[in-house]
Amino acid sequence: MEKEKLQEFTFRVTQASRSELIVIMYDIILTDTQTARAMLAEGKIAEYEKELKHAARFMNELMGALDYRYAISYELLSLYSFANKALIRAQMQRKAEPLDDVDMVLNKLREAFRVVSEQDISGPVMQNTEQVYAGLTYGRNSLNESLLDAGSKRGFTA
Repeated sequence: MEKEKLQEFTFRVTQASRSELIVIMYDIILTDTQTARAMLAEGKIAEYEKELKHAARFMNELMGALDYRYAISYELLSLYSFANKALIRAQMQRKAEPLDDVDMVLNKLREAFRVVSEQDISGPVMQNTEQVYAGLTYGRNSLNESLLDAGSKRGFTA
């Protein structure tokens, strides 16, 4: 995963509610499958496998986080298992076609959880994180993003 994408996901996690975390996990897996396709097209098999292993770790995290007190968890487990098997198939066969199944399932689930996350008013899961203000400035040959922490209360005070 590219450094910029990693920073974007890190920022999103610090500001996310529980339901938004699920959406972020879907986004990470979908980014991994997209990157894996590009690596396979370029013939970079080691990077292809690395991206698929990363996606599989997040898929396993989704499966492990299910609360089986609710009946829908069993349906989600079934979908996650299907997608996980497709990830394994893609890795073993070194073909991108099984990733179509992963993308299809996760895009539908992502959309459903995105709608749920818009209704979630519980607030961010992480507490005591930095308040981030972003701005863009023009450099000599580039556009620079700057972050400003307004009144951070992190750490120890004397």
